[in-house]
Amino acid sequence: MNNGRVRYQSGSLQLKGKKGKELWTLRFYESSLEGQRHYRRIVVGTKAEFPTRFEALRKAEAFRLSINTGTVQRAPVLFGEVSERYRQEELPERFSTRTSYITLLRKWIEPVWGSTRVDDIRALAVERWLNQLELAPKTKTNIRNMMHLLFENARRWEVVEKNPIELVRQSSRRRFTPRRLTAEELRSLLKNLTEPCRTMAILAACLGLRIGEIIGLQWGDIDLLRKTLSIRRTVWQYHVGPAKTEYSEAVLPLADELVSLLESWLSQAHYRTTTDWVFASDKGGLRDADKLRSKVLQPAAVKAKLGKIGWHTLRHSFATALDGAGARMKVAQELMRHANIATTMDVYTGVMERDKREAAGQVAKTFLGTVQ
Repeated sequence: MNNGRVRYQSGSLQLKGKKGKELWTLRFYESSLEGQRHYRRIVVGTKAEFPTRFEALRKAEAFRLSINTGTVQRAPVLFGEVSERYRQEELPERFSTRTSYITLLRKWIEPVWGSTRVDDIRALAVERWLNQLELAPKTKTNIRNMMHLLFENARRWEVVEKNPIELVRQSSRRRFTPRRLTAEELRSLLKNLTEPCRTMAILAACLGLRIGEIIGLQWGDIDLLRKTLSIRRTVWQYHVGPAKTEYSEAVLPLADELVSLLESWLSQAHYRTTTDWVFASDKGGLRDADKLRSKVLQPAAVKAKLGKIGWHTLRHSFATALDGAGARMKVAQELMRHANIATTMDVYTGVMERDKREAAGQVAKTFLGTVQ
């Protein structure tokens, strides 16, 4: 008779199969409502993947956590087990997000907290650890949010009842104001760029495009007659995926100057079909954003005496130019394709300051004009 008291089971890790094709397997049991045990086996991986028993045991940790979810009696669970199960079951499909999450886990979280019991992790300890890391505030916030996500999954798996990371304070405020180019500085940069990087830089500065969106452009995304450019995808480390967010997908208006620019590039491009990349490599494939930045953009910036810049500098410059053009916040949000207007407010402070000054000035005129 099942008394509802289920013991934590570690399972039995075994190496099965012929030499050269051995598999690490984890044998465990499931209990029926009548209390009968039915044995099951999970493949952990091949011996080629995990040459030693120790490596296979580490991989099996997440499987143990999975088969013991909901047990009444539970052995101490390590944070590394939660992290490993998250890797196997919950990682997002988007390649860039998936890669960045794995980097946070592998480089920062697991080395420090992987061998700590989840019940022993305290908010103040995590907060002190984050404060001593010599990283940008945004990176530390990403680490904090990743740990919060792991604990939320641990709660769902009934490993813990509370999420201590909810109490961890971490500011994501930038240490430095992002670099933004003036019109004169941009023109100086363009003089030192050759095609296709010159046209790529102009699209980044005049439309606020991210470099992954520029590399992912196909000729079918551009309608020169209707003067529009559609963002449908992005590229990161040669991987083609959907746009950064649903809001990032948009049809943007092209000024006459940009239409002429793209017509000129089309006339000299080697690949021109609707499915060809607008800025294809010499062999028709995708370009590498990091190489373009380090080998083309930054050397051009040095020649122009602009110091060190990146592709995102041009997107920030676009925000500044919108400010100078008198664009309102909602218009800026639409053109920069931010899902949340708070993001626009964070990078578009010039407009806010001008609007506040104008509003305060109008109030002063209203009151003081009648007094004087």
